[in-house]
Amino acid sequence: MNKRQLHLDFTSLLDVFMIILFFFVIFSKLETDDIKQDLDEQRSQIAAQSEQAEQKEDEAHELLNDAQKKNDSADIRLEEANQAADRSGENADAIMEFGESNNIKFSLQMSADTNDWCINVLNGQGRTDRIEKSDVSSMTDSVISILRSCGYSEDDTVLLEFFYDATENGTTSAYKQINKMMTQLKKKYTHLFYSETDRSLL
Repeated sequence: MNKRQLHLDFTSLLDVFMIILFFFVIFSKLETDDIKQDLDEQRSQIAAQSEQAEQKEDEAHELLNDAQKKNDSADIRLEEANQAADRSGENADAIMEFGESNNIKFSLQMSADTNDWCINVLNGQGRTDRIEKSDVSSMTDSVISILRSCGYSEDDTVLLEFFYDATENGTTSAYKQINKMMTQLKKKYTHLFYSETDRSLL
């Protein structure tokens, strides 16, 4: 075999080798692409499963919070029921007092010439007190003083009646002021209940 033949033989082998290498690279790339695609799909599945797990965890937390709120609400209602049972004696006394018209009564008196007004306070013993128009805090303190002088403690059940005449000038402003006073008063006397009667409708 001469040098020319050897050179030609190696050239043919080199061509075959290059062809094999070419196909190897192509197949390797195709296989790599398949693996990458599989990995991407797996990552997507894992991400979706993770998101679903987080959603289920959030739903579980939400259900747990709702259950806790309902449980707390049930405890509060049970406590209120127990308190109502414990207060049955006080409530019966207040109802009896109301039925005999011995409860506290507020009567709004408007001034004919000015926007001044006052509250006349009556009880069943014929006692009369007077609350002059003032700021909410001062009027609330006056009512508390009157209730104490009538023998009411902060734990007592108090049934109070409020009378006014809506047709009188300035009544709307006075009514709003008195309602604010009542709101403050109920923070102190938590078992105070009051009714409203518009005399103009009688």
